[in-house]
Amino acid sequence: MDTAPVTATEADAASSVSNPAAFLEHLLTQRPIDLTQAAPEGCGHALDEFLSVVTHLVDTTTHNATGVAYGIARISFEARTATQDAQKSAQAQTERIAAMGESLERFIRGIVSVQGQTEALRADSQSINLLSTRGAREAHEAKGVFEQLAQTTSSNQAEIQTLGARFAQVTAVTQVIKDIAQKTSLLALNANIEAARVGEAGRGFAVVADEIRKLAMSTQKSVESIATFAAEVSRSLQIVTQSTAQFATQMESGQALATAMSNNFQDIARSIEAMNGGVNKVYTQLGEEVDAVRAISGEFAALSSTVQASARQTIATSERIADEVQQSLNASQTLFEAATQFVTASKTSQVMRDLDAACKEIEAALEQALASGALTEQALFDEHYEPVPGTRPPKFRTRFTEFIKSRIQPIEDAWLGRSEQYRFVLLVDRNGYAAAHNSVFDRPLTGDYATDLIGNRSMRLFDDPVGLAAARNANPYLLQVYARDTGEIMQELSRPIRVSDRHWGAVRLAFI
Repeated sequence: MDTAPVTATEADAASSVSNPAAFLEHLLTQRPIDLTQAAPEGCGHALDEFLSVVTHLVDTTTHNATGVAYGIARISFEARTATQDAQKSAQAQTERIAAMGESLERFIRGIVSVQGQTEALRADSQSINLLSTRGAREAHEAKGVFEQLAQTTSSNQAEIQTLGARFAQVTAVTQVIKDIAQKTSLLALNANIEAARVGEAGRGFAVVADEIRKLAMSTQKSVESIATFAAEVSRSLQIVTQSTAQFATQMESGQALATAMSNNFQDIARSIEAMNGGVNKVYTQLGEEVDAVRAISGEFAALSSTVQASARQTIATSERIADEVQQSLNASQTLFEAATQFVTASKTSQVMRDLDAACKEIEAALEQALASGALTEQALFDEHYEPVPGTRPPKFRTRFTEFIKSRIQPIEDAWLGRSEQYRFVLLVDRNGYAAAHNSVFDRPLTGDYATDLIGNRSMRLFDDPVGLAAARNANPYLLQVYARDTGEIMQELSRPIRVSDRHWGAVRLAFI
C-alpha cells in the first residue's frame, strides 16, 4: 500500500475533477487521504466546509488523543514503577522475614542445644558430686590410715632407739672383755716366762699358762668379731632410725595432705551441689524460653504469611491497574493512529512527511551500499551481536556497525535537526539493535552508569516491548506513547525499512 503524500500529478488530477462526488471519490482512493487539497471550482462552498470540518475533527481528535496518551503514559510509567518498587519491597520484605524466621529457628536450635548441654552438665555435675563425696570419704579414711602409720612409726622409732642403746651397752661390754683378754694374754705370757726360768719344776705351770694365753687370744679375736658385728648393727640401726624419722615426717605430711584433700573434696562437693541447684534452675528457665520463643515463632510465621499474602495482593492489584492503564493507552494510540490515515497541516502530518522522507533516504543509502559493494547482504543482515567487554549498559558490535556510524548517523542527525520538537531519529534493525544513535546521544563513555545511560545510547539492543514493537512492525506506521527508560514521556512514530525486498528494521522518530 502506498503511504507517500499526494504528489503534484495527483493534485493536478484532483483539480480536473469538476463535481463533488468525483472529488470525494478521488480523495478516498488516496492513502493517506490528503485533506489539504482544495475542492475544485464549481464544487461549491459546502464541500470546502465539509473538508474543513473533517480536517478540524481529525486534528482535534489527534490533539486530544495525544493529550490523553501523554497522561496515560505517565500514569502507566508511574504504575509500572510503583509495581516494580512494590515487587522489590515485597522481595526485600520477604527476604527479611525469611531471614528473621531463620534467625528464630537458629535461636531456638541454639537454646535447645544449650538446654541439652545444660542437661549434660547437670548429669556431669551429679557424677562429679558423687566422686567428690567418695573422694572426701576416701581421703578421710586415708587420714586415719596415715594417723595409724604415724603412731606405728613412732612406736617403732622408740624400740629402734632402745635397741640402739642396748647395742651400745653390748659394745661397751665387748670392749671390757677385750681389755681383760689382752691383760690375761699378757699375764699368761709373763707366767710362761717365769716358768721357763724355774726349769723342770715350772714346766706344768708353763703348759697351763700357755693354754690360758691361747684362750685369751681366742677370746680377744671373738670379742673383736663381736665388736665389728655390733658396729655394723649400730650403723644399720642409725640408718633405720634416720629412715624411720623421715618416714614419720612423711607420714605427718601425708596426714596433713589427706586432711586437706578431705576438706577440698568436701568443698568441691558443696560447690557442685550449689552449682547443681543453679544448673537445674537454668535448665528450667531454658525450657520456658524455648516454649516462649516457639510461640513467638508460630505467631511470626502467621504474620509472615499474612504480610506475604498482602504483598502478593498489592503486586497483583498494581499489575492489574498497570495492565488496565496500558489497555487505555493502547486504545488512545489506536485513536491516534487513525489520524495517520489523513494528511492535514497538523504537526502529526508533518512528522509523517519527515519520517517518510527520512526512510526513503536511509533505504536509498543502504541499497546504494549493497550495489557498490561497501556492504554485503550477509553483513547488512548480520544478527550476531558480539558483546563489547566492560560496557554498562551492555553494548554490541555487528558487521554493519561501522557503516551505520559513518553513513547513516549523519542522515539521522540531519532529520533530528528539522524540528526542536524532535527528540531522536533512530535506525534499528528488526531486533531493536541501534548501531548508531544520534550524535547528541553518542558521546564518549565515562564509566558512570547514569551518565552513559543517557549520553551514549549507540550500539545497544533496545529489545524492550516498545523497541521490539517498532522494530518488527510491518504496517505503514506505528504510533507509541511511552515513558523512556530515562523517565521522559515520548510520542514515537515508526515506519518499516525494507532492503532488497526484505524487512530490515525501522526508523523511529520521537517527538513531543
